[in-house]
Amino acid sequence: MSDVFISYARSTATQAQAAAQALRSLGYSVWLDDELPAHRAYTHVIEEQLAAAKAALVIWSAEAVKSEWVLSEANRAREEGKLVQVAIDSARLPMPFDQIQCAKLADWTGDVGAPGWRKIVASIADLTGGAARNLAAALKSAEPLLAVLAFDNLSGDADMAYFSDGVSDEIQQTVSRATDLKVIARSSSFQFRGADKAVRRVAAELKATHLLDGSVRRSGTRVRISTQLIECASEVTLWSDRFDRDLSDIFALQDEIAAAVAAALKIAFAPRAAPQTVDPAAYDLYLHARDLFPKDGGSKESIGLLERAVALAPRFARAWAALAIGRVALLRFGQSDQPYAVLRAAVVDAAETALGLDPNSGGAYLALSYLVPPGRWLEREAPLKQALSVAPNDPEILTYMAFFCSSVGRMDEALVYAKQAHDLDPLYPPAANWYASALDGLGRHAESLALWDAFLLRWPDVEAISANALFGAAVSQDWGRFNALETSLRDRGSDRSIVVRRILHYGRYMREPSPPILARDFAAIQERLAQSETVNLDGLAFLCTAGMMDETFGLIDRASFAYLADDQDRPPSWNYGGGTLFDEDFYNLFSVPFNTVMMRDIRFVGLCAKLGFCDYWVKTERWPDCVEDVAPYYDFKAEARRLAGSA
Repeated sequence: MSDVFISYARSTATQAQAAAQALRSLGYSVWLDDELPAHRAYTHVIEEQLAAAKAALVIWSAEAVKSEWVLSEANRAREEGKLVQVAIDSARLPMPFDQIQCAKLADWTGDVGAPGWRKIVASIADLTGGAARNLAAALKSAEPLLAVLAFDNLSGDADMAYFSDGVSDEIQQTVSRATDLKVIARSSSFQFRGADKAVRRVAAELKATHLLDGSVRRSGTRVRISTQLIECASEVTLWSDRFDRDLSDIFALQDEIAAAVAAALKIAFAPRAAPQTVDPAAYDLYLHARDLFPKDGGSKESIGLLERAVALAPRFARAWAALAIGRVALLRFGQSDQPYAVLRAAVVDAAETALGLDPNSGGAYLALSYLVPPGRWLEREAPLKQALSVAPNDPEILTYMAFFCSSVGRMDEALVYAKQAHDLDPLYPPAANWYASALDGLGRHAESLALWDAFLLRWPDVEAISANALFGAAVSQDWGRFNALETSLRDRGSDRSIVVRRILHYGRYMREPSPPILARDFAAIQERLAQSETVNLDGLAFLCTAGMMDETFGLIDRASFAYLADDQDRPPSWNYGGGTLFDEDFYNLFSVPFNTVMMRDIRFVGLCAKLGFCDYWVKTERWPDCVEDVAPYYDFKAEARRLAGSA
């Protein structure tokens, strides 16, 4: 019997075959009615196959909605809780299927990178017990997964550790960019050093199939790199070599190593750009800055080092991209006495210079996306999509794409990206945080619970993980867990954080509603509105959940959010010091368990229009998940189209 049963009308046989082929490439067994045996009654065979399948994919079309067979098969799958739907044209779905989530794949011919297809794969993975499959596996299966470890520093100088790590990191990036190979990010693979480099341990922790390890010895402007590629299952060395070069040849050397790794793994090798030559002093400054950045991202020191590097080597694309990321971090989260407009222009200059030198610089595109303020969603998404197209396996880009999708209401899609980022970089806290948060945003608390437990154990001092685990406990009303997390945060002093304080306040009120506290919160929001003409989004959701619907929408009617789209002055929402935290609140706005009450009121679409969402949804036709959730209450799309451009 098969994992997946596909139901379709004859006019969509091409799409059905494409879907079957794509699913089979992932290891699923698939049944189509073109496999009916000649000697058996087809009615009995279809019943057997549909009953045995773990998931049923129904391909809706104008012909399918009129087909008694498709309707019957879809209804049987719905009753058994294994229905997955996709619409490939504009035909209206029949009742009750129009009330159930349905992926959109207009004119689809088999593109496994389409967002709608990703949703289908995620749903089928859940139904068949394959939820651990990540998006990368959904797009291409049975590929090697490489972990590039931090090369050992053999220079005899402990201060050169940053140089050794930097060279290893550059090799990791070159292999990732220049081949079709999936490569685990450095933030995970570089945590294994010394005795921890045992092949079996790394393979178990990172699920890697192959390891690239080595050593770096530097003497002045000369460098010796020894490398070896190991297959984890057999612990056999597939390839090893030693390279002696001048530092001015370092990028050519990295490409040479990447080519050798690709050849050893029989992966098609296609370099995207000619190897660069770079001043050794500039390269040294660049590596030093990269070493500092995770500790003090956006600091004047790391930015200063990168500025010196590009002054010495003005065609050093990677340094320009790193400089763009550093400058945008300073602009958004750092402290600077420079005017906002000056800082913004500096980010654009560095990013555009990097792209002029290397059109495939994902970091430069990411910096440009970070730069676009909330409220200008289409502009914010464009460079992010470009970043993903040139660096599809970059965990930072995937994590930010997950954040963006959740911000515009596509929580299902956010989960897919967050899961992929976490699988590629399992020791990267932001990816882990968004993975579990996306599950909570969809109301899938039973699944997020185990993840939060594991993440809290691994990263007890990462505030974002502690705060979001606390938030998940509050919205699921798991008060025993909420109390335990509150005690842990208080013991560590983390309860003084503004984010944690707000979550604690929300949780305490939801557990024991207090009219005086609610009245105080409402008064505080009114006072803020009088002073600044704006309000805090999660405060509004909180009031609606507490039953103050008319009062809340009255505040929204009076509030202005125009500053969110302003990139001529520093938006207060971009900085925790500004007190509004709008970037994070967009996630809460579309969180099913947190904000269901507000979303079910048609006036919610008016708030979305003020925040720029309606224009984005109408122009892209990529709608939030809540469209289906609120369908019994009102026509979300019709209201959004009416309001688009009106705010």
